[in-house]
Formats: sequence, C-alpha cells, structure tokens
Amino acid sequence: MEDRKNKDVSASEASPVPSTDAGADLGPSSAIGKRLKAYYDDVAGEPVPDRFLSLLDALDTAESNSQTSKRS
Repeated sequence: MEDRKNKDVSASEASPVPSTDAGADLGPSSAIGKRLKAYYDDVAGEPVPDRFLSLLDALDTAESNSQTSKRS
C-alpha cells in the first residue's frame, strides 16, 4: 500500500525536462544518426523480393485493364 502513496510525485519531479542543448546532439552527424543512416542504407540496398515484384506487376495489369474498360 505504501507504494501507491509514493506515486503521487509530480511529473516534473519524476523525470526532469532535458535542456534544449541536449537535443542539438541528435543531428545527422551524431552517433545515433550515423548508425540509423548505415542501417537505412543496408535496408535500401537489399533487393526487392520476387513475390513483391509479382504483386506489383499484377497491380499494374489490373490497373491498366480497369482504365481500358472505362474508355470502352
């Protein structure tokens, strides 16, 4: 029961607000930014799966059939 009484701490006391200078270190040249860019480059460099390409082809075919039937 005592734990519930201690939860009445205000939000400002529980987690202090970081200063505005701390956010300046999170730019694209930060360690986090560099790692995120490297991860993105790895994912973007992966080949598109064949199943996804066949789905895109089927969508293109259905779309062109839909447009030709509207014109007729």
